[in-house]
Amino acid sequence: MITFVADQCVFGKTVQLLRSEGHTVVTLKELEKQEATDDEVLGIAQSLDAVLVTNDLDFSNILLYPPSSHAGIIVLRIDYRTMARVHQALRDLLQRFDRDALRGALVIVSSRGWRIRRTAVSK
Repeated sequence: MITFVADQCVFGKTVQLLRSEGHTVVTLKELEKQEATDDEVLGIAQSLDAVLVTNDLDFSNILLYPPSSHAGIIVLRIDYRTMARVHQALRDLLQRFDRDALRGALVIVSSRGWRIRRTAVSK
C-alpha cells in the first residue's frame, strides 16, 4: 500500500476512496497545514516519503517540480461531473503501479485515463 499526502484542494471523496482501497492518507488539515505553500506541501510529502495527491495543476509543471526531485506527484484533473471516471482511472493506476513505480513520477489522472512523466524536459 501507498502513503499519500492529500493537498488541501483534494476532494473528501477522493481521500475516502484512497483509504477504502487500503492506502494511508494524511491530509493537510490533519497536519494543521492548510495554509502551506506549494513548496511546503511538497516538502511535507517528501518528509513522509509519501506521494502527493493534488488537484492543483501547478504541480504538473515539470520545470517547477521536476519528477526526479520528488517522491511522486499525482495531479487529478477532476470536477464533480468527472469524479466517477477520474476515480476509476486512479484505481486502475494504483492497481498497476506500486510505491516504487511512482517514486520520481508525475502522473496526470483525468476522466480519459492517466499518463506518467518521469524526467524533466531539458532546456
